[in-house]
This record gives sequence, structure tokens and C-alpha cells, in this order.
Amino acid sequence: MNDPETLPAPTPGRKGSRILAFFIGLTILIVGGFAAFYYFIGKPAMSPLDRLSEALRNVTENEVTVSGNSVTLARAEMRELAVVERKVQSMVKYETKWMGSDKMIIVKGDFLVKAGFDLTEFDGFELEGDQVVGTWPAAKVLSVEQLNYEIFFSKNGVVNKLNDTDRELVSNLLQKQARADAIEHSDILKDAERVIRTRLDDLSGGTYQWTPK
Repeated sequence: MNDPETLPAPTPGRKGSRILAFFIGLTILIVGGFAAFYYFIGKPAMSPLDRLSEALRNVTENEVTVSGNSVTLARAEMRELAVVERKVQSMVKYETKWMGSDKMIIVKGDFLVKAGFDLTEFDGFELEGDQVVGTWPAAKVLSVEQLNYEIFFSKNGVVNKLNDTDRELVSNLLQKQARADAIEHSDILKDAERVIRTRLDDLSGGTYQWTPK
């Protein structure tokens, strides 16, 4: 058996490592304790108005004003909020007759359509009891961006020829058709409303009630 007096003494390096590990562990416990306090005690203590204002700030990236029992967006930061985008393909036919001569052009194009909300139409929320109520702007198509343009078919009359004015007109018609197709033949507006509701619910805890304008 070894004589205890002959055992090597602990080196300073090992002792320092143990002290460092102790302080690291203590720091982790303190940080974890503060985080647990915030999420399980401090955060639920926020009023419904405060939770909704925080959610609006994160979702819209706008400054939020809380005054008394109401919450609104700062007017200086108002802008459109796009939350959904879709690709659509549209086609239009343009035809005219002059002096018995027909001309016709059929064009199609792909478009990127973005839908969301015009935040200038947001009037704010009011606290009523323990719930925040108000109205939210109706979902709308915010932009229609043309990705490509193709002449599917064209025909010139003998004296009635296609010209640049016709092509510009049919391009504008195609743009309008793409917007109409997105609104009438897709669920892009319903999807935009679903997305904004989900985001606000997740961030605010669902302590509000709103209806589209």
C-alpha cells in the first residue's frame, strides 16, 4: 500500500479546471432559471394588450403604439404586408375587325402574385374586459409581377394589321386577367387570412378577437 504522504499533490491546473467547470455550471443554472421564470411566470403575466402589441410588432415589423386600452400601428411606418405568393398562368384573346379585315392575337404569360394586407386600413384593437377586439384589413392581391410573355397565336388581316398599340393593349389585358384569375380561381386570399391569423395566434396566445373589414 502506498504511503499517503508519498501521493502526488493535486496540480494547480486540475484545480483551476474544476473551479471553472463549477462556475460554468452555476451560470447555466442561473440563465436557465431566469428563462424559466420569464416563460412560465413573467410572460403569462403580460396583459392581453401587451401580448398582442408584441405580436403585431413582430408580424408587421412596424412600430406599435399602446395608448390606454388601445393598440395601433405607427402611421409613419404603414405599408403593405405580403404574406402569401403564388405563380399563376393566364391567357387572353384580342380580336378586332375593320373594313371586313380581321386581326387576332392570343397571348399567355406566367405571373407571380403576392397577397396580403394594406396596413393603412388597420384601425387598431381595443381592450374589452380580458379580451382584445377589433377589425383587420381584408386580404387583397398586392402585386402581380409578369415572369414571362408568349404570343400563342397571331393573325393579321389584309388591311387590318397588328401593331405595337395592340400588343401593349393585350399585355395590359393579360395583367388584369392574371389578377382576376388569382382572386376568382385560387384560395390565395383565404390563405393570406389564415397565415396572418396563425402568426398572431402563435405570438399572442390567441387573446384577441377580430373580423376582416
